[in-house]
Amino acid sequence: MMKSWRFHEFGPIGNLKMEEIERPVPTDDEVLIKMEYAGINPADKFLIMGLYQDASEPPYAVGRDGCGTIIETGVNSKYNIGDKVIMPSAPLGINREGCLAEYVTLPDNQIYLLPNWWSPEEGAAGTKVFLTCWQGLHDAAHLQPGETVAITGASGGIGLAGMVLAKVMGAKTIALTRGSDKREQLLELGFDYVCDIHDPDIVETIRALGGADVILDVVGGDFFAKAIAMANPYGRICVIGALGGIKSVVDPIEIIFKRLQIQGLQVSLYEAADSQRALKELLDVLEPSKGKILIDKIFPFGQVQEAFEHMRHGPMGKVIVGPIGSSA
Repeated sequence: MMKSWRFHEFGPIGNLKMEEIERPVPTDDEVLIKMEYAGINPADKFLIMGLYQDASEPPYAVGRDGCGTIIETGVNSKYNIGDKVIMPSAPLGINREGCLAEYVTLPDNQIYLLPNWWSPEEGAAGTKVFLTCWQGLHDAAHLQPGETVAITGASGGIGLAGMVLAKVMGAKTIALTRGSDKREQLLELGFDYVCDIHDPDIVETIRALGGADVILDVVGGDFFAKAIAMANPYGRICVIGALGGIKSVVDPIEIIFKRLQIQGLQVSLYEAADSQRALKELLDVLEPSKGKILIDKIFPFGQVQEAFEHMRHGPMGKVIVGPIGSSA
């Protein structure tokens, strides 16, 4: 038997509860992983609420990024017992049991060896946010050295991963965050500029800094029209989330005359081969600088609900749980 954080019907986050279920058994093409740490994501909450398209009907465990150790391999697996792996898997925690559990099974093409410059905690925290930002900055926006990237939700996992990756790719970075209390810390972490997203003159402020060639946006809502306004001609807006609301009023004329590109990002839509390709490319870019994600707080495995609550208050970096297997 094992402990697993599962939900049985769509609804409030309180539907997610720890329960005991049978430990999974790997098929010939899978490995059994003893989980060590798992990341907490806003999308997990949206999935439980029934707002995530194409999610399977419950019950199952959520959790889409984590790190663990292989303790059993199928006869066709290329991995070895004792390998530490991260999980770029698309279906994990969406269409199959997620990694907020003591054990999980996955096929070879949905795992990847933990980079030697990441700790297990950093592997659990960084894999999906870096992959999402790579999908935006590299695959969609084709970011070029010297361009400027504006990033909303700058203190969160996507925000900080986007900054690290954009800097490695030779870009300037603008943090868009609520208020000014995180300004100095965001500058120390590497952002070139920090601006208050609620500043009524935010568009003029960004334009005074030279405008944004690429925007990574997790906010949406009323801000989306401002993103269009602050974008430079031929700008690329990558839509990652809608934390500020799901309805936006925009001016199509500005999109037309600036020749803007607007693209939605959903890393779970990577096919397995694309995910493996993207992760290799990403890690090749990050390795020279040993790029990694900042972890805000690690909650015990038994405090997943507290971890989700903490995430609501704007952490500085990723929130994770672990070591898994201990509910203290």
